[in-house]
Amino acid sequence: MRKNRLIALSTAVLLVVTLFAAGCLPGNVAPKETQNGEAVNERYPLTVTDDLGREVTLSAKPERIVSLMPSLTEILFALDEGGRVVGVTDWCYYPEEAQERAKVGGIFNLNAESILALEPDLIVTGNSDALAETLSFLEGTGIAYLVIDPQNLDEIELSIAKIAEVVGSPAKGEAIVAELQAGRAAMTEKVAAIAEADRPSVFVMIDTESLFTVGEGEFLADLISSAGGRNIAAGLGSGYFEMSEEKLFELDPEVIIATFPMRERLLARESWQGLQAVKNGRIYDVNGDLVSRPGPRVVLGMEELYGAFFE
Repeated sequence: MRKNRLIALSTAVLLVVTLFAAGCLPGNVAPKETQNGEAVNERYPLTVTDDLGREVTLSAKPERIVSLMPSLTEILFALDEGGRVVGVTDWCYYPEEAQERAKVGGIFNLNAESILALEPDLIVTGNSDALAETLSFLEGTGIAYLVIDPQNLDEIELSIAKIAEVVGSPAKGEAIVAELQAGRAAMTEKVAAIAEADRPSVFVMIDTESLFTVGEGEFLADLISSAGGRNIAAGLGSGYFEMSEEKLFELDPEVIIATFPMRERLLARESWQGLQAVKNGRIYDVNGDLVSRPGPRVVLGMEELYGAFFE
């Protein structure tokens, strides 16, 4: 009897496994992809508001995504959604797997035909006049595009959460945001222990020739202050602009941060020998990607700046 019961039980288990694999569960309903107990497909159609205030609706989970900004490409891969990314820009080289995707041109010279040939059901992009003009070809195609343009560290976290929601990976998005928040909290604690008088005045040079820098209202400015620096351009304007050399000497920063490898060249610049940053050798090359891309590696950029300021 015991042997017969075991045989019957084994047969029943095998039948259930077979039916499950075949999608023949009661009611002939195949199992749904779930996350946190919620069926992913039940989130769609999904409507979100992008950073231009546009309402963007996706009828189904996007399966073919084109990313037109390196930071957005990094976010998609950090969300473990790189497998659905079919196209990226020439500047999307991180992570390494992104280099295997089809290229659709540079950020400011996109190839519309290449983008359309990839048959995307979602395009994620940044915000600029050049991009807006380029993306005008999408009008009437039915292809959804989402504009993401964070201006500070808080908005970077919101952007990651928004993209995670759109692609159906909210739990992974929450995990990435939580990690960023923990990194920021640790940095805030370190900076709080430093007296205001010991926080250096900083000039950030983001061009190899001109004195192009960042004022207020951009995440890089937020990054500088969060790392304990005092941006000398903060009171001169908002966004990105070119500072005059006369103004640079007037403000005389204690630290100069170069987002391209320029340290030795700037230290040797004859006309700059009177700057205290040059006299004290306090010009630092930093990883430009880490401090200029509003994505999941932004805390690493903050830590690199902190190291230049205080270590």
